[in-house]
Amino acid sequence: MLQDPHATRVLPLSSPPLLTCRDIGRQFGEHSAVSGLSFQATRGEVIGLLGPNGAGKTTSLRMLAGTLAASQGELALDGEAFDARASQRQLNRLKQRIGYLPEGAPLWPQLTVRETLDCVAGLHGLSRKIRNYRLSELMERLDIAPFANHLCAVLSKGYRRRLALAMALIHDPDILLLDEPTDGLDPLQKDSVRAFIRELGRERLIIVSTHLLEEVPRICDRVLVMASGRLGFDDTPAALAAMSLDEGILGGNRSGYGAGFGATSSLPVWRLTLGRALNDRELASASRLSGVAAITPLTQMSASSAGALANAQADVQDCTLRLTGRAGQDPRPALARWCGQMGIMFEECVRERGDIETAFRLLVMRMASEQGQRQGQNHGQLRERAGHQVRDHGQGGSP
Repeated sequence: MLQDPHATRVLPLSSPPLLTCRDIGRQFGEHSAVSGLSFQATRGEVIGLLGPNGAGKTTSLRMLAGTLAASQGELALDGEAFDARASQRQLNRLKQRIGYLPEGAPLWPQLTVRETLDCVAGLHGLSRKIRNYRLSELMERLDIAPFANHLCAVLSKGYRRRLALAMALIHDPDILLLDEPTDGLDPLQKDSVRAFIRELGRERLIIVSTHLLEEVPRICDRVLVMASGRLGFDDTPAALAAMSLDEGILGGNRSGYGAGFGATSSLPVWRLTLGRALNDRELASASRLSGVAAITPLTQMSASSAGALANAQADVQDCTLRLTGRAGQDPRPALARWCGQMGIMFEECVRERGDIETAFRLLVMRMASEQGQRQGQNHGQLRERAGHQVRDHGQGGSP
């Protein structure tokens, strides 16, 4: 059965998680770069990691890749736990199963493309036979074979980026962490790399950090949004876009939004155009139809403006409404039958998807506001405790 690509994500429960993060965090002196990062992910998912500059995305990827030790929390790969006390042998096992493409990945300028990949494959302990096969396969797939004998120093930014992606894939990892994978690529190269990521994601877990929001619906099944070092949203790209619609606001627990935080599905929103306006009785009747949660007229005029514009609007017979549907139900068949019975022209009913960029801005602002409120509450509690301590000390010292 084909799945609705716009349906709100149901977290996979049938297969065990490949990757589990439990309260991962990183401190740099007094600054908390990442705090309380917790999520699970399974093989076959392509996850977009979004957030404004300074949100903690790169720090999170480095901790997941094992190149930066977490200050607190625990990472588990196929059930094997890794924390700050992990031995070097454990970390090497972790790195063997993870491929990491950092932003601005450095290359050896004095080596050719082939020599670079051969060196990285050797560092991963691949045999000569497997090494040669992987080199040829990746260079061909990423369209860098014509430059196999070119020095890295003379490659363009786009080809350097593709070479860095080949380096991350050379050992055939189970998990691929990509930080801005299409940075520096031209539009055709971006399309090629996006298609390659989707192809790789069939058998791997891929986490992609990107500032290009238009990439997210094209390559990602799921979205994680961070702000101020904390994860605040976990759901599908469609569910994120729905937050730009009034009816699409997702609930959750106090720490975040989306299905990953226990929220129920966002309700689908439709734009309904009929041949004439509906009166209150007809609106109430239509609201009770199968698949309909509520109907709101968009072109309904206020009483004061109606009189002033009555003549100008006399020949306007259509009526546009916003229909809030019910999860998993299509309201159009019931609406079409109802309109036929009522003698009302049913012109169109189009699903509104929302805008992911608008939703992202709204979500990040909301997360920042809530973070500020939490900090204010914490400071207030600290001041209150300090006040109690001062009073207790004064009472204890009095004669």
